Amino acid sequence: MIKRYEIRSRDHRASARPPWIVIAAVILPALFVLCSCANRERGVRADGSIVLEYWDFPHLPLVNAYIQEAITRFEGANPGVKIRYTRLPWQDGQQKVMLSVNSGRPPDVCGQVNVSPSFIAQDMLEPLNDYLRDDLADFHPSYIEAVTFRGKIYAVPWYKACYVALLNLDLFGKFGVQPPRQGRWTWDEFVSKMRALTKYEPAEKKQYYGLVTNLGPMEYEAYSIIYNFGGRVLEQAADGRIVSGLESPRFVEGVRRLASLEFDEKVAMPGIGAMTQEQSWNVWRDTRACAVTFQGAWCITACQTANEAIERTNDKKRHAGRTGECEQPLRWAVAAPPSDGNTTPVLGSSGLGTFVVFKQNDARRRDAAARFVKHLVSGEGQRVLKYENVYPSRISTGNPWAEDPQLGPVFALFPDGVMYPLIPGSERIDKVLQQEIQKAVLRDSAAGKPQASPRQAAVAADIKVNAILERASRRYGGAAAATLPGQAP
Repeated sequence: MIKRYEIRSRDHRASARPPWIVIAAVILPALFVLCSCANRERGVRADGSIVLEYWDFPHLPLVNAYIQEAITRFEGANPGVKIRYTRLPWQDGQQKVMLSVNSGRPPDVCGQVNVSPSFIAQDMLEPLNDYLRDDLADFHPSYIEAVTFRGKIYAVPWYKACYVALLNLDLFGKFGVQPPRQGRWTWDEFVSKMRALTKYEPAEKKQYYGLVTNLGPMEYEAYSIIYNFGGRVLEQAADGRIVSGLESPRFVEGVRRLASLEFDEKVAMPGIGAMTQEQSWNVWRDTRACAVTFQGAWCITACQTANEAIERTNDKKRHAGRTGECEQPLRWAVAAPPSDGNTTPVLGSSGLGTFVVFKQNDARRRDAAARFVKHLVSGEGQRVLKYENVYPSRISTGNPWAEDPQLGPVFALFPDGVMYPLIPGSERIDKVLQQEIQKAVLRDSAAGKPQASPRQAAVAADIKVNAILERASRRYGGAAAATLPGQAP
C-alpha cells in the first residue's frame, strides 16, 4: 500500500522557511536510504564481501534441493561470497527479468531458457569464453553453438530439452499394433500404424485416432514431422549468412506430410492446427483416445506422477471395498519421430537451459559470478538432470539413460536436437512463421480444405522471415551470420 504524507509546519518559523529547505530536508534522507538500499541490493557490504543476486525458474523437487546444496557448497568454498537466490514464477518470470534489464538493475546470474537475442543486442551479457576455455571441449558442440554469437559465448549451457513421441501402449495393444522397435520407425511405418490405430468402436461409441499434436506460437511439437524430412526454419548460406529455409523443397514436403495426417490420411484428431500444447496433452492423457502425441520429455515424469496418483486413489477404493471403481494406470512408452529410410531421427529442441552473467563493473563480482555458474553445471549438477528428463551439457556425463532399453535410444538423440541459431532479431520470427504455417493445417470452414497449400504457407512465411533477417543484418552490421546449432541431417 502507498502511504501519502503531508508536511505540516508546527509554527510560523517553520512555515517561513524557504520551500527548497523543507523539500531538501525530506528528500535528501530519502535519497540516502535509497542509495543505501541500492548498494545492498548490488551486494556492496562494509566488510568487502560480495552478495550475488541469482534468479532462476522453478525445477522439480530433487533439482531444487540440488540448487540449494550447490549454493551452500559454493559459499563454503568462497567465504567472501554470498548468494541471494530468487525463484522466478513461470507465468511472468521472464517479464520480470526483462524489466530488470530495461531498468538497469538485472541480477548477477540468471537461469534462462535459451539466450535472449535482445540481451546481446543491448550489450547486457558478459562473454564467458575465458572462463570456459579449459573445459570447453567437454561441452556438446551444439550446446555451445546455440549460445555463441560472433565468437563470443554468452551463456553456460546446463541442459537441452527435446520433444519425443509419447505412446499409449494400451491402445497399441487394443488394436494389435506393435510399437516401434527401440523407438525408431520410418515414415511409411508410422503412417501404417497410425491408420491401424484410427478406428471407430461402435460398442463404445468412441472414435480413436492415431495422433494428436498442436501447432501455434512458441509451440513446435508438430515440427517433429517437418524436421525429419530435412526441413529447417533457418539455414546457413554458402557465404555464411543465415537465411530462411522455409521455401526449400524439404521444408515444404515436411509441411505437406504434417497436413496429410489430418486431411488425407485422416489419422490425426481434427483441428490440430488450432490446438495448444496444453490441449493436445490433455486430450492424450485424459480421453485416452489418441495413441501418439509429440510432447516435451517432461511428459515422462508427468506420466509417472499421474500413475502414482491413480495407484494412491485405487488403494483408497480397495480399502473402501470399491474395487470395481479402480482405474487402470496408463501404460506408456516413448519413441523418436518417424524418419526416412536409414536416416537418423531428428528431435526438435524445446529449449536450452542456460545460465547467463549480466554485465559487471567490478572484476571480482564478474569472476565470482562466472565461477558460480560453472559450479552449478558441474558434477552432481549434471547427474541430477536425469530427474527432469533433460540431457546434460557435458560430454563426460554421458547418456544417463544408456542402460534403459526403452529411454536410452531416444535420449541418445538429444545432443543434436534442432535449435534456432543465436542471432539478433530471431525472437521476432516465431509469430510470423507460425501464423503462416498454421494455414496449411487449419481447415477453411466453407471449403472444408486447408486455408493454404503447404507451398503457399511456406512461401508466405519465407518472405516475412527473410525480411526480419535482412532488417537484423542492416541494424547489427551483418548480424545474420552465425553457426547453426543442431542442424545435422
